[in-house]
Amino acid sequence: MSNRAVFADVVATVALVAGAVLAVLNLEPVTVRAVLGGILVLFLPGYALTTLVFPARSEVRPSIGDISSAFAGGETEYAGLPFLERLALSFGLSIALVPVFAWALEVVGYEFVAGNVAVVCGSVAVVGLLLGAVRRLRLPAEAAYVIPVGVLVAYRNAARGRSDWDGALNVALAAAIVVSTAVVTFALVSPVDGTSYTQASLLTEEDDGSLTASGYPQNLTVGESSELVLLVENYEQESMDYTVVVQLQRVEQNGDVVATSELDRFSGTVDSGDRWQVTSTIQPSIAGDNLRLAYLVYKDDVPQNPDIESSYRHVTLWLNVTEAGGGDETQASLSAPDRPGATA
Repeated sequence: MSNRAVFADVVATVALVAGAVLAVLNLEPVTVRAVLGGILVLFLPGYALTTLVFPARSEVRPSIGDISSAFAGGETEYAGLPFLERLALSFGLSIALVPVFAWALEVVGYEFVAGNVAVVCGSVAVVGLLLGAVRRLRLPAEAAYVIPVGVLVAYRNAARGRSDWDGALNVALAAAIVVSTAVVTFALVSPVDGTSYTQASLLTEEDDGSLTASGYPQNLTVGESSELVLLVENYEQESMDYTVVVQLQRVEQNGDVVATSELDRFSGTVDSGDRWQVTSTIQPSIAGDNLRLAYLVYKDDVPQNPDIESSYRHVTLWLNVTEAGGGDETQASLSAPDRPGATA
């Protein structure tokens, strides 16, 4: 068997890894993504490691206590596994690595979500396959492991002569693998609700262009303009269409909103993992102390009377607004939120 078989083996497996990663990152849940995602998480990392630790097709057992020789690539002693045992060990190693990957993502500050898990599993698999290929190429061509052709037929013929006990163990192992694959695949294609959310922040811009959560306007006059920056971050695991309604609200001491003035409204589409930064110019049209400036973020249709309770996310800021020209004309821009024809 030539070294070309090893190269073909590695190229085919790396292509499967790449296809599985792309499927998890780009396809909708409960599609081909479910199958390829399960293979990526539950098989490929462990399989890649078996080619590194056991680069041969079969094993020449070292002497008892000679652990280092199990990893040697010499001409007379090398570590190997039969194909079916390699498959079983691949599943076991992959399942054991899942909590390690979760811990690693937590350490580096990334969430344990499908996309991040796919990248980690794919990276480990590719590195293991490449290092395993180096070890396999150092062995005699006839001893190096490659995916055997016809092994299932040979196993079927050999299984006929085995005891019922061996058959029961094989069925139990297959059942355990199927159950584990189903559980992890479901988790991969159905992210936990807690990992899907939208974050909204109200910021100001410094002279050097940096954003900061300080320096907010506190006192304005009617008609005076001030700029604020709304930052909306999408962690919903899918593209989202957002609509933002900006209101200036008069609030009683008991928290009831007695009147509102809509200052602005804008919409935008944000891809999963991206952020939407909008510079908003506010220009109060009503006067009063302790008026609440509210940015109401909606991911669905905006109701006829937007308010904090109906919004998906909201950020607020308290302002004191004084009259510029006196009189009660500023009250004409107020609308009670429960009246017909109020702010839409």
